[in-house]
Amino acid sequence: MRFPGRRLWRTRSADRRLFSPGDQSGTRLGTDDGFRAVIDTRGAIEVAGRNYVVDWWIGGDDKWYAPSSEVAVRQTRPSAAPVVVTRMRVHGADVVTTTWAAQADGSQGPAVVVEVSNETAVPVAVAVAVRAASGDQIRHMTVDGWRLIADGHAAVVVDRKPGRYALVDATKDLWDEVSGGRAMVQSPGPVQCRTGSAAGALVVPLPHRSTMRFAVPAGDLMDNPAVVLPSSDRVVAGWSSRLDRAATVELPDTATPQRMLVDLLLAEPEPAGVVELARWGLETEASIRLAALDLGAGSEPLRAAAAFWTLTRCREAFDGVGAVSLDDLVRSAGDDPAALESLVSLASLFDATGDQLAADDVRRQVSARGAAAIGFSYAPAPKGDPDTCPAAGLRRVAGLAVRPSADGLDLLPALVPDVWLGRPVEVHGLATPVGRLGFALRWHGNRPALLWQLERHDGVEGEVVLRVPGLDTAFSSTSVSGEVLLAVPATAST
Repeated sequence: MRFPGRRLWRTRSADRRLFSPGDQSGTRLGTDDGFRAVIDTRGAIEVAGRNYVVDWWIGGDDKWYAPSSEVAVRQTRPSAAPVVVTRMRVHGADVVTTTWAAQADGSQGPAVVVEVSNETAVPVAVAVAVRAASGDQIRHMTVDGWRLIADGHAAVVVDRKPGRYALVDATKDLWDEVSGGRAMVQSPGPVQCRTGSAAGALVVPLPHRSTMRFAVPAGDLMDNPAVVLPSSDRVVAGWSSRLDRAATVELPDTATPQRMLVDLLLAEPEPAGVVELARWGLETEASIRLAALDLGAGSEPLRAAAAFWTLTRCREAFDGVGAVSLDDLVRSAGDDPAALESLVSLASLFDATGDQLAADDVRRQVSARGAAAIGFSYAPAPKGDPDTCPAAGLRRVAGLAVRPSADGLDLLPALVPDVWLGRPVEVHGLATPVGRLGFALRWHGNRPALLWQLERHDGVEGEVVLRVPGLDTAFSSTSVSGEVLLAVPATAST
């Protein structure tokens, strides 16, 4: 197993506000090679590592419409995949953009793709506009055929010859140039601006009931984006296939974890994110992000590694080509007391990798420093709100389904709310410190039936006691699989 390491996440410090794990600025888009972008709630696109933002405006038969200022703009994300649909009302009907990120055919690199559909009964004009991002500058703007070049980078590529062009040396003038009908029919010469306020737009006619595409590439895309970039359906299918390996948790009135998993995969690596990817069955992705962590962040990388190992027993994450160095992890934690408990887990990892000297050394350190018996409290906590931080959201959903106990696992550990009674629960493949867990809840009248299966990790000693304190405090079992009809929940009988 090879791990790409930190090179995937070498973004500018200015980009970290867009791609931090708790970001709220929009929907993340991206591809497996590390390409990252964000689409905001009004359809504007910002690509990591670039100094510009790409907007789109619509010219109707009555006026020009800008999503940033129109009231009738709605945005949805129909599935877990990072494919975003933005609708804007234009003269009684909708112009719809569908936005996703994909890898172009050949060696032309990744790009954000925007498909514009004119659902109105009249032709419209689509202006694809490029301006400097907040805090950035564009000093040089030029047109190159179907492309708009900003400071030497292909900022936008459209799928047909533009009908008009607009280049200005002051960003504030671009809207007036386009909406006032002053865009040029002939391709203009380049514009330079010492103050960094250059901006431009390509204007494309779009007949009614038709579509066009434009791309915001990471590299020097030369070909037609409608030809060399895959459709949104292919991107959705690809993400769906990728998530087939992930655990699933279906709880009443609870957010869908698959969407949070996608958002976590597109966020910058963080220790808590490594733990959640491991917990939810994406060991390879967790390994890549573990190898990319900043080892100057105290004990959290070590604690994440220990939690990863405890949850998965995935030895390849620690001895594969390009994997994280255990020695570096241990050294990076220093004398942080928070790392003590995690060292207990790492002793068994050193055993598994055949490094008996290291295992014995860790056990001596633990014994000398008085670490407690192994638990799972050392796993680093996400830094963010569960509603906006995907790692925190995934941890919350997993915690509603199962929690480690002193001698096993508590399924549905909190008192089950009344609104859950009579409704099914499904959990498949969720990693725990004692093994991979699946269980389901079915109802027979007002009595719940519990079905469960636990695939125990190798090396877990003693009996594992399963309980369901949120439904039936009298039930417990040490069987790795079974089916039982639980008592009527207390909340259902009162």
